[in-house]
Amino acid sequence: MKIAVFGATGNIGQRIIWEAMAREHQVTAILRDPSRLQQRQPQLRVVAGDVLNPAAVAAAVAGQDAIVSAVGPDPDDGDPQMRK
Repeated sequence: MKIAVFGATGNIGQRIIWEAMAREHQVTAILRDPSRLQQRQPQLRVVAGDVLNPAAVAAAVAGQDAIVSAVGPDPDDGDPQMRK
């Protein structure tokens, strides 16, 4: 199965991509900055894309069987109590 993952550098996103690869799926990690994902595996493809850009999303998920969003809230937005 081909699985696209948005938010692959976050805590949950990393767990998702590793679990999917352990189950022998082909994984596409879609990141604004692909250099942020240091892991490189034969079944892992890393591509540039922005979840907030519909055209980029469409291009990045073409040919995928499943799409997973592990995108969390931006810590700089919203509730000041959540900022670190």
